[in-house]
Amino acid sequence: MLVALTEKQELFVLHSNLSHAELRRLKEAKTFFCPQCGEPLQMKLGTIKMPHFAHYSKSQCESRFSEGETFQHLQGKQQLYELFKTLQLFVELEPYLKDIQQRPDLLIVKNNTAYAIEFQCSSINGERFIERNQGYVQKEIVPIWIPLTPIQKVQQSRFQKITISHQLQLFRNGQNQPRYIMTYHPSTKQFYYFSNLLHLNGISFISKISQIPLLQQHFPFYQPKPLTTDEFSFIYKAYHQFIKEILQRKVLLSRKGVNDLFLRSLYELRLNFQELPNFLRVPVFGSEVMKECAVEWQTELLYFLHLCGIRVNAVNEQTVAEFLRWSNRECSREILQLVLRYANLLKALGIENAKSSVHDSHLKDLLYRQFLATEVKY
Repeated sequence: MLVALTEKQELFVLHSNLSHAELRRLKEAKTFFCPQCGEPLQMKLGTIKMPHFAHYSKSQCESRFSEGETFQHLQGKQQLYELFKTLQLFVELEPYLKDIQQRPDLLIVKNNTAYAIEFQCSSINGERFIERNQGYVQKEIVPIWIPLTPIQKVQQSRFQKITISHQLQLFRNGQNQPRYIMTYHPSTKQFYYFSNLLHLNGISFISKISQIPLLQQHFPFYQPKPLTTDEFSFIYKAYHQFIKEILQRKVLLSRKGVNDLFLRSLYELRLNFQELPNFLRVPVFGSEVMKECAVEWQTELLYFLHLCGIRVNAVNEQTVAEFLRWSNRECSREILQLVLRYANLLKALGIENAKSSVHDSHLKDLLYRQFLATEVKY
């Protein structure tokens, strides 16, 4: 905890500009109390962990849940608090919202709208994440989650292949493209953005990575810009190189042979995995809802249509649902919409079957417009 009440019921915040000498003097001269339960707090001034408040061991206060905080979490909260103060925003540190029994790391108000800022350093499951968001929405508070940057994964290059855990994927921002993940690392005092995510397979993506120093951030938070045409061409080329490597491993290492539906599809459609049509390896928006590489389910879809004698321009929601059942895939709303989105792209390109062709520049132009669009339309 970084916040306490004094004997005069005044809120006291542990700022980074308070020296250890000043804090030792305050510790001896004042008694501090928990803003939630009113019990006395101890000010801890160790050499390993940054200064913070803690309950005495026998306390039953609900706010004790936060007292296992890491150094990074305490430091990050403090830095964000000081940023919002510098931006002259109304900000509260660790306020307890009794109605919903939640304590955001920070609560800020701008233009009569309240925002709960959560600097997430520990793991949180999807159910708890949704539950906390629902609590904030109930109070008409906008939740903003800022996960700790997985700094060991960040390289110097602007574009890179990166694994993004399911936990980190929870924090994607933006309902429309381009979606991104905004993270923060207190040691470097930098915000790191993972944006324009192109799914490869599993939890692997190609991402554009940008950085903003803490003191150059503003509120509302900076949002990354869409890719330029040159950037998209670069990332599109890199995507296909990675897909080629994935396919080579798939073909060489698979022990299922034609029992593997993807390999079976290639065989039946008389396709060479090294010379696949460009429309069978398309980075469709939202592909991460499928575990495998897009080229696999896209090829299998064309094989399914071939088997059933269905033309591409006749594909509808029912067709997609039947394909998902046939290929033993989950028929969730997200997956259904993804495959429909791909089918609509094929229709826009005039693709009739696996032997059709389309000029690469036309395909790339459509995909680039998909990345810029707020709604996917063809």
